[in-house]
Amino acid sequence: MAGVMVASPLLARTQASAPAPAADSSIGTGDARPWWREISTDLFLSLSYTYNENDPRPRLNQFRVFDFNDDDPQLDVAQLVIQRAIEGPKQFGFRFDLIAGSGVPEVTAAYGLFRDMRTGMAHHVDIPQFFLSYIAPVGKGLRFDLGKFATHMGYEVIGGYDGYNDNFSHSFSFGYGVPFTHTGLRATYSFSPKIVGLVSVTNGWDDVQRLNHAYTIGTQLALTPTSATSISLNFIHGPERRNDTHDQRSVYEVVGTWKVVSRFSLALDGLYGHEQNGIAVGHDALWRGLAGYAKYGFSKSFSLAFRGEVFNDGGGTRTGVDQTLLGFTLTPEYTLSAKLSRLNSHFRKADGRFVIRGELRRDLSDRSVFLEGSNPIGKQQFTSAVNLIYLF
Repeated sequence: MAGVMVASPLLARTQASAPAPAADSSIGTGDARPWWREISTDLFLSLSYTYNENDPRPRLNQFRVFDFNDDDPQLDVAQLVIQRAIEGPKQFGFRFDLIAGSGVPEVTAAYGLFRDMRTGMAHHVDIPQFFLSYIAPVGKGLRFDLGKFATHMGYEVIGGYDGYNDNFSHSFSFGYGVPFTHTGLRATYSFSPKIVGLVSVTNGWDDVQRLNHAYTIGTQLALTPTSATSISLNFIHGPERRNDTHDQRSVYEVVGTWKVVSRFSLALDGLYGHEQNGIAVGHDALWRGLAGYAKYGFSKSFSLAFRGEVFNDGGGTRTGVDQTLLGFTLTPEYTLSAKLSRLNSHFRKADGRFVIRGELRRDLSDRSVFLEGSNPIGKQQFTSAVNLIYLF
């Protein structure tokens, strides 16, 4: 398995830049303001409750990413972000994310860190990102990030301090089509305000320790032809199976966003994945996903988001079943500004944000894969959910 509708798909997926003020001094320059005063600390909290009308036994929602617990209130994630954000040449920075909870960490945990290499088990704590940054004085500034970071693949994000998706639940493409994180080196360069490029060399999909002796290459070309549109061309390639450096896995993806008017926006995410001998020797694995998104803001506080998607798992290597999944999701959202001056002043913030979301979602498959009671005889499942987010 893997891993905000914003203007730049590059910044959205990598989560490398936070909205905190960027540092205007570099370490060791002798500026009056010491570099350590530029370190920011921020918190994000998400809680949810999901109910599945199929009454599955055990109480698990099938083919969901983080919202897999049915009829059980859960702390999806509590996130602590400590960083020194940078944006100018010759600046050094870093980012450290620590998350805990009963939903997100046990899914995002990478092999060799918080996921056991032998059993594959993970727990309720994870460090999804921990990297050092430097902007080299090359052209307009060539940025390097070394360490563990969120993937550049996909339209949707894990969700946290940098931003969260318009829908509470995540798409099949996010969960099964692309990775969550990488460990290695990535370089980002802005050729112009409208063209940004990224190249990464990493240990692979969700691996801190390599499962083989090869590396995975990732690229992205993020285009912003107008202030209202963006296009991201994503690619990742490398061997991903344990002790196998021959069989290559590749994913090609196109992500586009369009702000139709100030209150109405659209997005599209299409991907094609292929893995040599993924099913068996001589039988390659193929998976394809297409998701469309729409969001309308009725006011500054209230909005409604819709996602329609299809995901084909040819050979069943991604979901465990050779199937085609359909999903339709409707998410109303209401946002409050919460004045918590005493608490937030400690974190150098004037206010926080409290978000209340509901969700209605129907999933369908061309195979009988959804539990109805204790029997996998259903071809659909319908869930409703409520999600509370606090950001400060």
